[in-house]
Amino acid sequence: MADQLLPASTMQGNTYAEAFQTGFGATRRFLISRGAPLEEAEEIAQAAWARGWEYREQLRDPGLVSYWVNSIARNLYRARFRTAAPVPLEHIQEPSYAFDTDSIDLRKMLDTCSNRDRALLERTLQGYTAEEISHSAGISSTGIRVRLLRARQALRQKLSLAIA
Repeated sequence: MADQLLPASTMQGNTYAEAFQTGFGATRRFLISRGAPLEEAEEIAQAAWARGWEYREQLRDPGLVSYWVNSIARNLYRARFRTAAPVPLEHIQEPSYAFDTDSIDLRKMLDTCSNRDRALLERTLQGYTAEEISHSAGISSTGIRVRLLRARQALRQKLSLAIA
């Protein structure tokens, strides 16, 4: 029998009411000392004593009720800072970990092209002009423009067949 735990003593209503009368002001002052504004300290103290009443069966020593309620009040006050402040919609940006689906789609489209057309299209996507490509390829800039036109037409035709 000595090994069994004794049940926690439940605080009676009149005892808790007396503790509230003597301890409420101390709880309010405790919160103000932690930096809470007067009105907020009043509200949090009331909420802490109400929560203490709801969970009074968890109190092991009725003589420590004021300390117990002050710890509840401290946790309620700290919880105010844990909640994230709402961010205005105009400040919301796309997450940096989002997939770049455009590059995935572009890669799929380029995979359908011939090697020659793909190389030509990639160079234009990198920002090279027809004149710059013609110097490195040894072809006239008009010839590069014609090849680009044909490569784009072939790509459009393949995409329209794939969609249909």
